[in-house]
Amino acid sequence: MKIRLLLFLSLSIFSLMSFAQDSIISIIPQPEFIKVNSGKFILNSKTKICVNSKDKGFLEAAEFFKSIVKKGTLMNLQIVENSKIRNEPNTIYLNNNNQSAAMSDEGYVLNVNQKNIEISSITSTGIFYGLQSLRQMLPPEIEGNGNFDESVIWEIPCTQIIDKPRFGWRGMLLDCCRHFMDKDFVLRYLDLLAYYKMNRFHWHLTEDQGWRIEIKKYPKLTEIGAWRKEEDGSTYGGFYTQADIKEVVAYAEKLHITVIPEIEMPGHAVAALAAYPHFSCTQQPITVENNWGVFKDIYCAGNDSTFKFIEDVLTEVISLFPGPYIHIGGDEAPKYRWENCLKCQNRMKVEGLKNEGELQSYFVTRIEKFLSTKNKKLIGWDEILEGGLAPNATVQSWQGVNGAISAVNSGHDAIVSPTSHAYFDYPLKSIDLKKVYKFDPVPDGILKENVHHILGGECNMWTEHAPQEKIDSKMFPRILAMSEVLWSPLEGKDYYAFNKRVQKNYSKLDYLGVKYGFETQPISFDVKFDEVEKAFKVALISGQKGLKMNYTTDGYKPTKSSTNYENTLVINHSCELQASIFQGSQTEAEVFSRQLVLHKGINKKYKLTFHYHQNYSATGDNSLLDGQKGSTDFHDGLWQGFQKNDFEAVIDMGEITKITKISASFLQSMPSWIFFPEDVEYLVSDDGINFKTVAAIKNDALQNLQETKLKEFDSNFENLQTRYIKVKAKKVGVCPDWHEAAGSEAWLFIDEIVID
Repeated sequence: MKIRLLLFLSLSIFSLMSFAQDSIISIIPQPEFIKVNSGKFILNSKTKICVNSKDKGFLEAAEFFKSIVKKGTLMNLQIVENSKIRNEPNTIYLNNNNQSAAMSDEGYVLNVNQKNIEISSITSTGIFYGLQSLRQMLPPEIEGNGNFDESVIWEIPCTQIIDKPRFGWRGMLLDCCRHFMDKDFVLRYLDLLAYYKMNRFHWHLTEDQGWRIEIKKYPKLTEIGAWRKEEDGSTYGGFYTQADIKEVVAYAEKLHITVIPEIEMPGHAVAALAAYPHFSCTQQPITVENNWGVFKDIYCAGNDSTFKFIEDVLTEVISLFPGPYIHIGGDEAPKYRWENCLKCQNRMKVEGLKNEGELQSYFVTRIEKFLSTKNKKLIGWDEILEGGLAPNATVQSWQGVNGAISAVNSGHDAIVSPTSHAYFDYPLKSIDLKKVYKFDPVPDGILKENVHHILGGECNMWTEHAPQEKIDSKMFPRILAMSEVLWSPLEGKDYYAFNKRVQKNYSKLDYLGVKYGFETQPISFDVKFDEVEKAFKVALISGQKGLKMNYTTDGYKPTKSSTNYENTLVINHSCELQASIFQGSQTEAEVFSRQLVLHKGINKKYKLTFHYHQNYSATGDNSLLDGQKGSTDFHDGLWQGFQKNDFEAVIDMGEITKITKISASFLQSMPSWIFFPEDVEYLVSDDGINFKTVAAIKNDALQNLQETKLKEFDSNFENLQTRYIKVKAKKVGVCPDWHEAAGSEAWLFIDEIVID
């Protein structure tokens, strides 16, 4: 046994070396062991596929590969079942080999020589993945529709592969609620997941903004809950019939993908409560949400009819999804309604629950017990840890990895998909290809004997800001990195080698019709202010090699004919600098912009009375006087956030200076608990000690608007001369009673203080 292990380790080390050196093979995810030999196997119209197994899954895998070849090459390969002939030339053998060295239900051994090809596995799943590797070894034209140059030779390098996955759970979450996804789009994504050996499709089907699954016992869930009224008066929505669901699940099964439905509870339930308000605490009519965020109307935990409703819904859901798991969400459930609900408070009293956190645990545990009677396992987001974890629950950790650590070390299974690495709705400046590749689903802090409780991970595609047409550019190429993180061995990871394979995959993605995005943020700005020239010096930095950047400073969006960036820009006036990258035949492209404001206060020294929050530090201690204004995205790196204290800063102009205007810019995004200040005050002093007020500005903007807004609190002066300027902004203490997060600490965000 020791000799075999040493031999395998030696082969693994050799495989990594040969893989890095070989430029032909570009399989993603990287196989555990690969050795490239001389010679090639030529696929032609006479090639046969020989299935040596009575397992119908082997035949289905053969038919799948045959269909790929026929579509791409127009060749109709012959399939032969249980042939007694062995080692026949020009044949692809699919063998059920119980002695397979891969020793895994999903593992396989692939041997390609000039004469024939042999794929062996103990399961049809392993055979399927072996064929996917074989598919990736063919020219990229294999993914086309038969439109290929006659010079294409369907050749496969002679190769030996021994492969199996590191994790059994390799998933993608697709939110079809914030934005609805067509059934055909979902089916297409199952194909793409299978291509990269992903095996879990986490289907987010219910939300505040839409209920997307037909439940026959409760037709209003789709008659009312599937549709929302947009701000422009239009109606938006859609849902999947039970026939649609069955089609998706059956198609996924053929691709060896398990579909996990997510039915949210107790929070994120506004769409359901809009259809059936008597399952809420207030029992008052509400409408399906058309804004993003967290909302305080959740299922009433004190009403037994609520649980009857949920059990009825889950009974129909279970009949549609044969997999072992049901995801119940459990995240972001504000307790405000429960705190003020007589039924919920009575439930706590009767059950001996100390607080609303334990009431949530009661809720989840009750549902978990019901699912157990149906032979289903419960998954929930890491908030289900609140008040105690249900006995057999699996935790999906998203708020970092602490949820996974807590679950695993207490004997529970966990799926790891933290916002730091796995949220593909986040922009590339937060999570780029390289960062995804560095992700390890096994966090530090897990006891060695409990590592097996880490089932694997997922990449999550939430769709608040991503309608169907944007999904490809968000998912690709980042999902390539995630597939390798979840499949390939941790040892020997090499981002440079991986990226070389990514470059070769782009041609395959082109044939697959994937409108992939960038690997990292394509354009970033390096802005410095030259005190001598009194001008901004701006470098446009491309995140990838070979990208040409077009820019404008006149307020118009860049086009392909706009000025091409070559050298550092010198800008001596206020403007909005906009830049884009146009690829191929694109006529429209994403715009990256930076608002530059030239004013007297740039780079002047200032002191903050209260420090900004570490998570929202902008560019540091000089960012409020750097001449750069933030956008409506408070994650853009230009906003400073304050949560516990008011804002107060003292600016030293260096000498007595004539001031004609002082302005401070703030952001309001109420779904994110960010409010404009209640008031802003400007004070001046000649000595930095004795200040007098020169302007006091009350906020006159409406607070209950959902959209993100920017507001400048400005004041003009005629005969003001001073050296020191104090800026004070009084923050809203807590979110108001009408807010969905009533009573929670509010935020204050400021980006630039302009002094003229």
